[in-house]
Amino acid sequence: MQEAYRIIRERNKAEKSVGDEKVEDVFPGKNKKAGWKKIWITLGSMAAVICVTFTFCVMNPVLASEIPIPGSIFSKVADLYPFGKIPEENTVELALAEDFISTDGGITISVTEEYASNQACYIGMKVESEQAFPEMAATVDGGQQFIKARTVENYSFCPEERSNRRYIEGKFVDEHTFLGIIRIDYDEIRRYMEQSGTSKSDADILESFKVALRITEIASTLKDAELPEEYRISDEEYEQMTEEEQTAYLDSIPKAWYGFEYESWHQAGTWEFTLPISETDENVRTIVVNQYNDDGIGVDNIEISSMEMNVSTAIPEEASLFAVAFDANGRRIAYKNGSNEGSTLLIDGYEISTVTVYICDISKYRELSEKYSGRMLQEMIEKEAKFKTIVIIEE
Repeated sequence: MQEAYRIIRERNKAEKSVGDEKVEDVFPGKNKKAGWKKIWITLGSMAAVICVTFTFCVMNPVLASEIPIPGSIFSKVADLYPFGKIPEENTVELALAEDFISTDGGITISVTEEYASNQACYIGMKVESEQAFPEMAATVDGGQQFIKARTVENYSFCPEERSNRRYIEGKFVDEHTFLGIIRIDYDEIRRYMEQSGTSKSDADILESFKVALRITEIASTLKDAELPEEYRISDEEYEQMTEEEQTAYLDSIPKAWYGFEYESWHQAGTWEFTLPISETDENVRTIVVNQYNDDGIGVDNIEISSMEMNVSTAIPEEASLFAVAFDANGRRIAYKNGSNEGSTLLIDGYEISTVTVYICDISKYRELSEKYSGRMLQEMIEKEAKFKTIVIIEE
């Protein structure tokens, strides 16, 4: 395709001036017929290029995979990403400069774009391997794939480095390329800072900061991995084991930080990045609630962005309580990663003009959520809840 366009451009150049000599324009005043002839030839050439390229892609799918596909990583994995579509108008594209590309051991990791709200930042990553990746497993539900990353992180507002394990969630687009997104939750950073001795008031996240991100190992789960012969037992043998024997058996199978070794691909290395993070979402806002019952159980505030909603609650440490929220249509708002519990909720596809928040016993909620859904689940939780508030979300 590139070669065909080069030929077209070279032919057009031959018709242009050499040096300061002026030639006739595409729309010549004296010879319109000749001008239109040039236009039709150029359009016909472009059509031929498209036709040849299409045939090439059909006949040569492996080579066709090398042709760049327009669009950001965020848009390419949007249909698989559990948090939904990241708003393009709030996305910051990063030039492929030294700080955003790192290569080691034949694997190049590039940071291409980022989005930051008042609750989290999302980082688009491309992982390319000179050697073909083995075939990796995908989730049963939507075909999502992932690369696990061992990281060392340092934030400009926090003096201490932090070791972590993160998921790059997305998909392998071909045998040499993976596209995905890392999400860094600010609540997670706050908790770490408080555990490290930082006071709660000083553990706030700045609207703009830098993160030094070092990846020391990456891994993923192989498709159709087979257990080594020496560890194979029948289902019947496993069922006949006591719980302690099953645990001992599973512990005997070699594993590392990324899971069982036999079912994983992994590679160590050093990939380093320095990323400037700035809040770019114009839709972020905090709604102060400050409603509590006589036992001090209640809701402090609700943080909202284009992607998610975070409910900040007041719950005694010894209490086994948590918050569950329903939208204006009586649908329970889902938590991140498909979990049934937590404080970060996904708002994509929900009617959040009005949000009803309940705080209830965890075990009771689990029991009810297995039996009911929708409006019926909300009605049953309302009967059992320790606290309830209705929050109007202003547009």
